[in-house]
Amino acid sequence: MYQTSLTKGQELVAERMVREFRRQGYDAFLITSIYEDWEPALPIEEVTARGGFLHLYDDRMRIPVIRVDSYQGTWPPRRIFFRNFIDVLKHIVEELKLNVLITHSTLWNGPEEVAKFMAWRRELIASGSIHEPMLFCHMSHFQEPSDERYPLEERSYREAWNKFSLARIVKDADMLLVTTPMEEEGMRKLGAKDEQTFLFPAGVDDILETYAAGSGIRDRYKLPGGAKLVTYLGTVEERKNALGLLGVAGKLSQNKGVHFVIAGRLEGEYGEKVKGEAKKYPNVTVIGQVSDEEKAQLIRESYVNISLSRAEALGIAQLEFMYGGIPVITSGTGGQSWIIRNGQTGVILNGPEDVEGAAKAVLELLNRPYYRNRLGKAAARSVSRYSLTRLIQTFSKLLIQEFAEEQEPASPLNVEPSEKVVEAWVKDNYRVVVTTERLTVVPLKKAKETASIPLREIKKIKFQVRALWSALWVGGAATVLF
Repeated sequence: MYQTSLTKGQELVAERMVREFRRQGYDAFLITSIYEDWEPALPIEEVTARGGFLHLYDDRMRIPVIRVDSYQGTWPPRRIFFRNFIDVLKHIVEELKLNVLITHSTLWNGPEEVAKFMAWRRELIASGSIHEPMLFCHMSHFQEPSDERYPLEERSYREAWNKFSLARIVKDADMLLVTTPMEEEGMRKLGAKDEQTFLFPAGVDDILETYAAGSGIRDRYKLPGGAKLVTYLGTVEERKNALGLLGVAGKLSQNKGVHFVIAGRLEGEYGEKVKGEAKKYPNVTVIGQVSDEEKAQLIRESYVNISLSRAEALGIAQLEFMYGGIPVITSGTGGQSWIIRNGQTGVILNGPEDVEGAAKAVLELLNRPYYRNRLGKAAARSVSRYSLTRLIQTFSKLLIQEFAEEQEPASPLNVEPSEKVVEAWVKDNYRVVVTTERLTVVPLKKAKETASIPLREIKKIKFQVRALWSALWVGGAATVLF
């Protein structure tokens, strides 16, 4: 992942995956840049002095982190890039004996460099230089570039990157983790096969349950004891439309039975603007970034969660509230419309600007507590299968199965005494063998079937591919090709 964060969605997913893999007994590490929330987490000199990467343990995230040589690019905006990463990755893989690489996000060079690294390894495996299999997985957290969110120049670049770089990554990855069925369809448009995709809706961090028993969150932040809390949780940035929440609070300012809470890291000028504007509303409290313990307690104390976000691949905060039995009022953007069923597990508004609808939804849930409780119970049931524990257990089994297929010997091809091998090469997990009598495609994975076509039945050859003989391993004594 290109950076770390204690509040941002994609970064949290990567960090939690590492933590859960380790909790289930696997060695797992987070490879990332020197940056956290766009600020250096350590001096770049410490990393370069140690050969381009520094291995340390982060007590806050409770995981081992490998910080690599990196820099903030000028284009595209809001992206960080790794420097000399293929060579650095080679040393990390050798040192830690890694056999699975999972890349996150888009529009940065990490996934591209890993795809090149994996192509290099596959060539070395095909030539017999190395033998240890390795799997490459990618999780895009994909959203279609929107003209509402991005100016033309950036949107067109994103579209070009998706068509060029992401399409290649999709082709080369062993597995693609997708957060929603909509994202899965987007990957298919880029060439993904059904067997490549695995639905991974971010995952609810089960460890939050251990913190929920605590109390005192209201006293700590001077939240009114008798009011129902309508809570926003997430980074306070323009995309999340926190100013829209102030509009909702304004419409309910005379209702003493409800209080709005904005929790999360304040992002730049926009975050400070929200904090300043909120002072005009006596029924709003901005509490800023919270710890995991405080987050769990805040979820427990909340009456409803609200999000007027303009763009969301999924919405980890909404999953967490739903897991705790708290219904959600949402703009319904992106993956929100998939995880929340209107009138069943929450309320979907008419978009991020529907302040009037949001105020009415809050009032309805306040006036109909039984309806609110029914939504909350249904929400908890609907997301229980998306706990991080369950998702990693299932994903791990798939990885183990994939390794078993990688390590099984390929189906042998017996060469008849009357035929001679003319040419052979390896491409896209297949060995192609041309003899004087037939063309045979031998899968590297045993689960796939071998195809053999007599040359006399081939009517036309549209193009020819030549490859080095070193790409083919021949068992000479037995005259068997593996």
